Amino acid sequence: MYVSIHFVDDIILFLLLLVWIIAGFQVFLLPRQASSKRQRLGIRRSLFWLGLSELLVLIKLGAVVAKWVLFGWIFAQERMLLDLPLLVLPALSVLLFSFPFLRRMSRNLPQDGASPAKQDAAAPALLVPTLITVVGVVLDTYLTLIYTDPSSLPLLLILFALFCVVLWFWSTFGKKLPLFSNGRKTPQLAETRVRWWHLPLRIVIVLAVVTLCLTGWFSWSAQASRLPDRIPMTGNMMDNMTGDMTGHNMQHSQQNDVSVTSLVGPQSGEPNERFTLVAQEAEMRLRSGATVNAWIFNGQLPGPELRVHQGDLVEVKLINRLSHAGVTLHWHGLDVPNAEDGVAGVTQNAVQPGESFTYRFVVKDQPGTYWYHSHQDSLEAVEKGLFGALIVLPRDDSFTGKDIPVLAHSWLTKEGSSQQAFDTFDTLKRLAVQPGTPVRLRLINTDNLPINFVLSGTSFKVIAIDGTDLHAPTELTRQRLLVAAGGRYDIQFTMPDTAVSLDWLQKSSKVGLLLSRDGTGNAPALADGPVFNPATYGSPLKTPFDLSSHFDKEFTLILDDMIGFYDGKMESVWPINGEVFPNTPMLMVHEGDLVKVSFVNRSWMDHPMHLHGHHMLVLSYNGRPVTGSPWWVDTLNVAPGERYEVAFRADNPGIWMDHCHNLDHAAAGMILHLAYEGVSSPFEVGPGTVNQPE
Repeated sequence: MYVSIHFVDDIILFLLLLVWIIAGFQVFLLPRQASSKRQRLGIRRSLFWLGLSELLVLIKLGAVVAKWVLFGWIFAQERMLLDLPLLVLPALSVLLFSFPFLRRMSRNLPQDGASPAKQDAAAPALLVPTLITVVGVVLDTYLTLIYTDPSSLPLLLILFALFCVVLWFWSTFGKKLPLFSNGRKTPQLAETRVRWWHLPLRIVIVLAVVTLCLTGWFSWSAQASRLPDRIPMTGNMMDNMTGDMTGHNMQHSQQNDVSVTSLVGPQSGEPNERFTLVAQEAEMRLRSGATVNAWIFNGQLPGPELRVHQGDLVEVKLINRLSHAGVTLHWHGLDVPNAEDGVAGVTQNAVQPGESFTYRFVVKDQPGTYWYHSHQDSLEAVEKGLFGALIVLPRDDSFTGKDIPVLAHSWLTKEGSSQQAFDTFDTLKRLAVQPGTPVRLRLINTDNLPINFVLSGTSFKVIAIDGTDLHAPTELTRQRLLVAAGGRYDIQFTMPDTAVSLDWLQKSSKVGLLLSRDGTGNAPALADGPVFNPATYGSPLKTPFDLSSHFDKEFTLILDDMIGFYDGKMESVWPINGEVFPNTPMLMVHEGDLVKVSFVNRSWMDHPMHLHGHHMLVLSYNGRPVTGSPWWVDTLNVAPGERYEVAFRADNPGIWMDHCHNLDHAAAGMILHLAYEGVSSPFEVGPGTVNQPE
């Protein structure tokens, strides 16, 4: 529903812009009509377009109020604060002054064929409210849809108010013009001979001036949006962006800081598991025969599955044999020491072609499903295949059934199509599983958008989300599992005598996994149904903190959508609290702080918010407390119109990315960082460095 209201709000704004410009054009033509007959027709047209404009203002206001009533004031406040001074009040002035003036003027016009009432048609009571409203609608549309520095908003509103005052006094100063026509004959403006080419010439001049202004604005905005060549993660940049988002600035000094480079895993001792991952380019083939210009690890697409045990010391050597691009390794969802997190420009420099880098970390008490991927230019790297499954098994793993990771991904083929696939199976994948066998499917969404999975042919349990087990899960049937981009669901069932299928629910997708006794047979009927809600699933269990806890820090992150310039290009930008990286503020914490974060999505797209180095406990969903199993996440899908409250303990010092895992959004600025007081980073990002994390 929110997306529909949001869409209507934007469409009405576009219509308002168009209709008010037409209405203003009609009003401003009135003094130029050659006869009273034509002027009477012009008045009727003006009344029609102004009436339609007022109706659209009312609908627009209703859409904003609907957001307020249905979703809360925070979803409506930005639109209301813009619409009220720029749209509603100017439109009200038209209703109070321009409408009555036009109606009186229509009644008092001379007979057809007489000279038109040009002086009345140029009266300030008619023209000024209309002009103010047209300018207000243009400014409202610009500020609503085009990304603008939030700090400039008060100045723009003040300038608009001054424009209104100056325009009124300039229009009335020294002129003895009646506010309303009284029916008596008034002096007419001096007649001037109007040639046929005067109006077209004026239109051409106006269009030329507007085009010149827009070209200048376009060029200036594109240049002003260019990112600095080098953006430090701490130092002056942090000083400019700090503030705990509750209004308290935190002064930062690097003199006695701990560097992220010292926050490493064990540097000695024989690892329990040792892996080598070699990044290289290759042309790979999907199951359908479509080919992909891929970036791969160890000749595999996706990369090799890494299986380790809880408590293991793990060592992974990354070797870059790509021809031109840098690489890192990020352990998505695994809470490793900061220096091992693998984010280019934050915790290390990107590993350049011909170079290598070794990661060492101890797997904490985090048995579950994770994945790894490059965090250097991750939009391109992940899309092309630099990722793989990372499975952490319990110390004493007693599971004897079928354990199947399912990596869902959209591959861009050489043929120009986007092929959905489980691993490289962009068609039906078949596996033989004997009846009575316990089956665990590890669903890993490596795509940019949330994926709806449907399991048909048997009941099942959701036993874990984002690597954390759920408490007392119950049997489910006909439930759609929406997995966030970057998120993971583990589901478990006992294989029945009949076939079971897992489907990627998308109109254009023919992707599926079919399990049967001998790997043959037909898929069961699709068991689609309502979307599974983790907030009410399972049974409650005592947690280290909840909604009643005292929080040391509280942050609110408002997620929006706009059109604007980012790094020299006009595109969709995705601000957090009105800002895009590198202007997004740091979330500053001290080690040991209990932190609450509220996510509010006012945009029209899902935002899978991923916090590195920590797991977040979901406390509430749309104002309602979580009543099921404790729900821990590292990647939380915040859909349009949704609000979540989450909390975590700041117990892993460092500087951590916190970003939308729709990597298109992250690349367009939807990034901020969680920074611990007393920790700094020597690394930089930007065009002048080797580091481009997104």
